[in-house]
Amino acid sequence: MIIIDAIVCLILIIIGYNLKSLFPSLSEMDKKYVNYLYWFHILFAVVFHFYISSYGGDAQAYWGEPKVLPFYQISARAMGGSPSGVMFLLNYFPSNVLGLSFFTGNIIYAQFGFLGFLFMYLIAKEYLDDFSSIKEYKIFGVSIFPWIWFLPNLHFWSCGIGKDTILFFCISAFIYSLIKLKKRFLLFMFSLALATALRPHISLFLFVSFGTGYFFDGNLKFYQKTLIIIVLMIGMVPLFNYVLAFVNLDSIETEVIEEFASSKSAALSTSKSGSSVDTSNYSLPYKVFTFLYRPLFFDINNAFAILASFENLILILFTIKVLRNKAIKSFKRANFLIKGSFLFFIIGSTASAFILGNLGIMLRQKNMFIPWFILFGFLVLHYKHINSKTKMS
Repeated sequence: MIIIDAIVCLILIIIGYNLKSLFPSLSEMDKKYVNYLYWFHILFAVVFHFYISSYGGDAQAYWGEPKVLPFYQISARAMGGSPSGVMFLLNYFPSNVLGLSFFTGNIIYAQFGFLGFLFMYLIAKEYLDDFSSIKEYKIFGVSIFPWIWFLPNLHFWSCGIGKDTILFFCISAFIYSLIKLKKRFLLFMFSLALATALRPHISLFLFVSFGTGYFFDGNLKFYQKTLIIIVLMIGMVPLFNYVLAFVNLDSIETEVIEEFASSKSAALSTSKSGSSVDTSNYSLPYKVFTFLYRPLFFDINNAFAILASFENLILILFTIKVLRNKAIKSFKRANFLIKGSFLFFIIGSTASAFILGNLGIMLRQKNMFIPWFILFGFLVLHYKHINSKTKMS
């Protein structure tokens, strides 16, 4: 079996490394950056493998259970709406039928995580008119692009077996498909369906965010906006009801939601992992700050917390730079896709901050939202660059 694993890993790496060749819009310099990004991502897949193998995690169950459970039991759980059942079903063929190892499984998932990064790169390239100027955006003299895409947490939770990697891919694929929806409709539906099967609230956030982004797009006519509202309502009602059933909420009354959030936060904040933080008494802005930018240096309890603190410091500096450069004005000027991306970041971060009380889980969850703030930040700095060139001329 070692030989089969080695062959599969080699084939996957060859395919993953050459994925960039499918996108002719990438220049030679783009491909150079994408190559760096790919090998960095694969490196973290190896780190993820040994970390989970040493300390344990859901990834082991997602790959190990399909090896021993009968297919009818796995399919029944998946059809019953169990996210874990869906993961078992996704992994059944490579884990059970092919008998591939846990390491190979992580390499498989790393390809999907990298594809998510590639989609993000293509989205940025599509919506920044002078993409080459992006290298001129700096913090303390250091170029923001492409190095901000190399933040360790962005890769660690998107390179191994788990729902986080799949969702990272689904969100990127969903947004990328909106650029040319007719051409990429199958990718759109696939990503939306898979995200709904794993975490339906993420699909709801996407639906609301980009529906709103479409509605406030200045290029759309009144009848087009009316049609969007109708489609949004038709699609949102069943999805919203599914989310309520998924989280076991009977209604959307304020008291019910607050009780759910309090109980969820309390359960997470009592974690014995050493990364719990009691957010029940925090104001909402501080809850959001905690979700997005902690752990910081005063939260350090292990080596990973040190690394995460440096990463969060970089994100804080990036956020300050973005907010100081007319972010609201840039949002108004942005097209529907950038508006939707930023709204997805706002809605997802606020909702997650409302219920989470564990820094370790926050690090994983924010991985789905931070990249879209970075994309919005690129646009803000892009507008600043254009304005500066206009004034100079």
